[in-house]
Amino acid sequence: GRAGGNMPMMMGGSVACADCHGPDGRGGRQQMMMASFTAPDIRWQTLTAADHGATDEHEEAGAMEHPPYTEATLKRAITQGVNPAGEPLAWPMPQWRMSDEDLNDLIGYLQTLE
Repeated sequence: GRAGGNMPMMMGGSVACADCHGPDGRGGRQQMMMASFTAPDIRWQTLTAADHGATDEHEEAGAMEHPPYTEATLKRAITQGVNPAGEPLAWPMPQWRMSDEDLNDLIGYLQTLE
C-alpha cells in the first residue's frame, strides 16, 4: 500500500485513470462503493498551473495545497502516492506500477488534453 492509506498497488487492467478522472481528464464527482469523492482535474495545463485549477468543486481534491506538478513529481504521485510536497494523495488514488516508458507516454497524453 501507500503511505497513509490501505490502497493496493495497482498494475492496470481493473481500474484506469479515466474511470475517475474522465476521458477528458477534468475529473469531477465520483462514487466508489459507499463513499463519494471529487477526482481532480489531471490535464497537464491544470497540474502545472500556479493555482492547480482550484475551484469550489475541486477544493476537497487538494487544489492549491502543494506546489505545481513537474514531470518528476507527477511520476512520483502516480507510483508512490504523494503530491509535490511529499504528502499522501487523497484516499481513492492508488499507486501504479508503470514502466518509465508508460509514465512518459501517460504524461505526454495528459499534455494533449485541453
